[in-house]
Amino acid sequence: MVRFMHFSDTHIGNRQYYMQEREQDFIDSFSEAVSIGLREKVDFFVHSGDLFDVWNPSNRSLTFLRDSMIELREKGIRVYMVLGDHDRPKRVDYPAAEIFDFLGITVLGKDGFQGMDLEINGETLFLGGISNMKGIRKDSLPEEYRKASSAAEGKKNSVLISHQGVTGFGLIDEACEIRKEEIPGNFSYLAFGHIHEGTTSTIGDSLFSYAGSSEICSTNEIPSFQKKGKGVNLVEISGGEAKIDRIPLNSVRVQASIKADGTDYMERIGKFLDSVKNKTENKKPIISIEISGEVDRARVKTDLDSLSDRAIMRKPVFQSLEMHMERRPDLTMIDDYFKAYFKDDEMSALAKKIFDSTQSEDRDLARRQIRELFGIGDSP
Repeated sequence: MVRFMHFSDTHIGNRQYYMQEREQDFIDSFSEAVSIGLREKVDFFVHSGDLFDVWNPSNRSLTFLRDSMIELREKGIRVYMVLGDHDRPKRVDYPAAEIFDFLGITVLGKDGFQGMDLEINGETLFLGGISNMKGIRKDSLPEEYRKASSAAEGKKNSVLISHQGVTGFGLIDEACEIRKEEIPGNFSYLAFGHIHEGTTSTIGDSLFSYAGSSEICSTNEIPSFQKKGKGVNLVEISGGEAKIDRIPLNSVRVQASIKADGTDYMERIGKFLDSVKNKTENKKPIISIEISGEVDRARVKTDLDSLSDRAIMRKPVFQSLEMHMERRPDLTMIDDYFKAYFKDDEMSALAKKIFDSTQSEDRDLARRQIRELFGIGDSP
């Protein structure tokens, strides 16, 4: 029997909402995942991409990963991973994860399918990987998955690690890199990353799973988190059959996204805080709030400040009473492209503002507008 832990989309270094607390939260969830694997005495770890939040991580992020990998090396445990879209350098450079190969990290499939045989507990396991392939690389993906399928033929125990958006699993088809029908169905286990909601299914004879992100990376993930939480997959493979035991991550900071009007926002926040009282002993929850209608904004600030001992309150968003018709994203508008790429309303809104600024024929005006967006003063 082979036993390993599959986790993904850890986004080490993510300082969500520009909060130092959030950077620590992503470190905490990664540390908890590693602790779970050690407690369960896994043979190795599988990480399916987006190890870091950016391709050129901070010294703090690199130091944290180094220390984590030293702990695993001392116990003789390796990590096998692929590159996510956040890990892949945006110019010709060396992926950050690869500098830790001497500590037991093996990056697979950087430029296409790559496979290897492992001997574990007297059994042979075929392990393959295909890193994220966007842009010009995307057209070659179907062929890379065909190579993976061919390489897995006759292999009793096999795992394929990959980081792609697959049609039918949360994203609109246009935002996916590969169709479900093109994923090989002859592996024991398909360890995927990129989709942040943990989900398990079957493709052909393969057990397929997105392990999901280890922390909440966007307010869009809050509803799913409230239903399922975040977790990691403890996987066992024996006789070619894979089984998953989903283990929850308890270090994840609770968040809420609340919509209210000027008369009931404190009541709604209070109800939420009461409902999660037993889950937030170690970390204050983060609350994002949208308030509609006419309201005294100074009073709202005072009210929200009074909750500082119970919650981290983000700056409220105020909406007018104007109603906007909802439209399904169909990528006919530039907004939809940004939303499909970033999968985060705040990041897509910022990208749209930057894009709008660049449309001016007056380059000096465009530069000023972008500097204002980021609060950058004029160069001397």
